[in-house]
Amino acid sequence: MTAPKPLIALYLLTVSLCLFASAQPAHAAELAARFLRVPVFFITDRNLEPTKSGEVDFGPHRKYLGDCKHEPFMGSAYCVVENVEKKPLSDHLKDLGWSKAEASDKSGAFKITPLTDDNFEKLQDTFYGNVSEKARLADDKNIFVFAHGYKNPFHGALRTAATLAYNSERPVIFYSWPSVAKLRSYTSDENNVEWSQEHFNDVVTRLEKLCTDDPTLKVRLMAHSMGTRLLVRATPLLREKKHIIETALICPDVDDGLVKHYARRYLSVKGTTVIRLYMSQRDKALVLSQFVHGGYTRLGEQADAIGGWVTKTLSGQNNDAEKQAAKVEDAEFADRLAKTKKRMQTIDFTDIDTGPIGHHIPAKLICSMSFTNEPGSGLELVPEESGQRNKISNMFTKLSKLKSTDELAPTGDVLRVVKRNSQK
Repeated sequence: MTAPKPLIALYLLTVSLCLFASAQPAHAAELAARFLRVPVFFITDRNLEPTKSGEVDFGPHRKYLGDCKHEPFMGSAYCVVENVEKKPLSDHLKDLGWSKAEASDKSGAFKITPLTDDNFEKLQDTFYGNVSEKARLADDKNIFVFAHGYKNPFHGALRTAATLAYNSERPVIFYSWPSVAKLRSYTSDENNVEWSQEHFNDVVTRLEKLCTDDPTLKVRLMAHSMGTRLLVRATPLLREKKHIIETALICPDVDDGLVKHYARRYLSVKGTTVIRLYMSQRDKALVLSQFVHGGYTRLGEQADAIGGWVTKTLSGQNNDAEKQAAKVEDAEFADRLAKTKKRMQTIDFTDIDTGPIGHHIPAKLICSMSFTNEPGSGLELVPEESGQRNKISNMFTKLSKLKSTDELAPTGDVLRVVKRNSQK
């Protein structure tokens, strides 16, 4: 006996609803996975140091102790990060290489996969080919490059790079120099980051070739703390390069006077790169660095307009001709500053800095500024008077009698990040 058609229809509807309901939890779990495996590309001139379990990791020493072949390790890695934004695992993110973390994964878990080839040129072509392939997935075809700072093991800085990748949803090249990753090894880190400079310069040169071959590709360079020295010293290679659309110096632990020298020599009105300096008045790490370096201010300590990078040159001149030449030089530099100040910003993120030491990397803020020129949801930018500093830093400056004697008024934007409706 055949069942009535209405009963058959009701049965099919019930089955469909049950199947839909049973699929919902899995679908919802995918949309709001608590942890994600976020991939990054890496380049490192550290030594290879396998873990006890046999997994690949990199250590605190240089890859080369003798002759240097300029052949750093290259490859890809992933790090497990918390999905704080509850991002759905879209097809685009899957194409970038994102995946849901396994049940056994913990936050910060990682896996490193180096490329292997006896021919370094082929290995390098493969690496940058993979980078460009992922960059083309986004309309803006942006590539992020990130260099870490002092006291960072490879896997620790990898987590920061993955956080930048999570917030930017773009391919990130993580450049890791051989930090010893110990508090007492500050001077060793200073030595190693200087040794690593030519390797970083190779990356800059290779990225230029990549972007020349495909002019649609663009690069954003970012570095934190001691790692910003790599960016500053690479300035001669970065000058007037249109494919470099942003340079972000985050809590830069680099001598303020050194940056002024580079600005005088290499700042060009033909440049198009947006230059952003991120600093916090709660940053006690840079205050300690100032103390270690004889009282000389670190670039990231003071909320000066970047366009105010001016060094007084009249002091110490012995005759009128030299004084007149110095005035001409100052006038010429002031004119360049006036023409370039629109692409310079100092971002004071004191109000959202965290921890007792400060000095952290506000990844979400940085990525939001990169793509929207806004600080993000719940935040806004308000103008701030140039020269705001940590009180301890001011104390060291007074004790060392090394107060700046700059004569020209700072130019450019100084902006403070505040929580909306809580302006100070």
